[in-house]
Amino acid sequence: EEKMDAGHTALAMGEMGDAAEHYRAATILDPNLADAWQSLGMALVKLEKLEEAITVLQKLVTLKPKDHLAYSSLSLALGRAGKIKEAEEAAAKAKAAGWGGDPTKLQA
Repeated sequence: EEKMDAGHTALAMGEMGDAAEHYRAATILDPNLADAWQSLGMALVKLEKLEEAITVLQKLVTLKPKDHLAYSSLSLALGRAGKIKEAEEAAAKAKAAGWGGDPTKLQA
């Protein structure tokens, strides 16, 4: 929680690199803390470290396989990286999750 708070403070101050490092530390302290993976992934997107963001957000999806925000965030990172087909697939899964469906049952 301390690392997450420090990350949020750094984010609020516009210190995206510091925020990312605090969120990364939070994922190390608790590898199952989905909020830390979400925050780290989005900080990496803002830093334009897109491949790393995609990896982080894929981890988030494994932690929360039916979460709308997880798939939406992954879709954003994939789209910014120019991986349009994969971004569209993640967006479809986000939509399914948002409607209360099971995105893990969608075929690629």
